[in-house]
Amino acid sequence: MQNQESRPSTPMPKRDIPDGWVKNGRCPACGAAGLKVTHLPDMADYLTCAKCEISFEVENGGRYVRMKYIPDALEFVDGILHNRWVEASKLAGIIAKNRPAAPQKLAPDQSPAAMSNDDVFTRALRMYRLGNSPKMIQLMLLQSGQTQEQANTVFEKLKRVAEDDARSQSQKFWMVAGISLLVIVLITGVWLTASGKLSIMLGQVTPTPVPTQMANQPSAIGMLMKLIPTGAQPDLMNLPATRVEKNVGPGRAACPATPETASRLFGGDSSLWHRDETQFPSWQMINAGDSITVKVPTGMTAGYMDNESFQVQSIHGPATIHNVNFLVITCD
Repeated sequence: MQNQESRPSTPMPKRDIPDGWVKNGRCPACGAAGLKVTHLPDMADYLTCAKCEISFEVENGGRYVRMKYIPDALEFVDGILHNRWVEASKLAGIIAKNRPAAPQKLAPDQSPAAMSNDDVFTRALRMYRLGNSPKMIQLMLLQSGQTQEQANTVFEKLKRVAEDDARSQSQKFWMVAGISLLVIVLITGVWLTASGKLSIMLGQVTPTPVPTQMANQPSAIGMLMKLIPTGAQPDLMNLPATRVEKNVGPGRAACPATPETASRLFGGDSSLWHRDETQFPSWQMINAGDSITVKVPTGMTAGYMDNESFQVQSIHGPATIHNVNFLVITCD
């Protein structure tokens, strides 16, 4: 069931936050004034509260916010606010509703211990799972007062984590894609045998002469067009070129449970999406009609057939794939 606090669609963060906002703005979590705006190249700006230490993005033209960093003191809402857009006016209520019993306060002469390298990395890993890149986390650690050495060490560790995640997603994708292609081959083989086309391909029966206009086309494409049933033939010679935009797509999201939620997250009509859980949770899209645009969330991997080369390519999210007809997305 959709969390009532989260927005049902996927808002876009405001890329450029005016510096003037910090003068009159207040923190949606604790109500404190004196917010700080951080401008980063090629990334959306975000605001930070000096009092409660949260950092958050602001919806472009709306009233929603999304956490970029949740401090240890508010860790109890980490799972609730993970990659979720919530109304700014409701954020304080969500925190108050889920706040555990107040811990015992330290005596006046006691002070909290300095954060160890392991503690810093644990905090950084949580920020990474919220969808922040290793480079952004490095900058945020420096801004929060951590040393350059700690920030650099965390950056190198998170780079290795991101590389491991990418390899894992690639392995999942190729396993799912292999199973999907095997199913297609088996179905095609059954149809060829039942229709008598297999004998033609093996040279056991003389085929009907090929029309002149078909002979002028590449032989493999011509054979494919003759063998596929008419109702399932995409217009292979006139498909628009597939185009990919890297680093443009939704943030981290849970694997959709229904074709309707897959359609809202990835794009396209819900009738095009089919879930496959033979090995790993994944969604397949096979469209013999018009090409569509598909959005790949952060942490997911998409494999697709390029409409010009007819070769299978892969891309890690976030990304947006324009003009695609066959695609498999493996979830995180």
